Amino acid sequence: MYVVCNEHLDIAIEEFIDVYEQPPDIYELDKVSFTDWTSPHTCDFCDKKPKYLIV
Repeated sequence: MYVVCNEHLDIAIEEFIDVYEQPPDIYELDKVSFTDWTSPHTCDFCDKKPKYLIV
């Protein structure tokens, strides 16, 4: 699972495919919510605000 900004979306997708050998599901963080999970405040690759959840 990755939480990333626009700039690092492609990198996260590539890493996900390398690890899991299948394409990920991609969600926009502002359009989904989870009861037991809170989105991190920064991208997994930089200090920008994340926009996407890659699972």
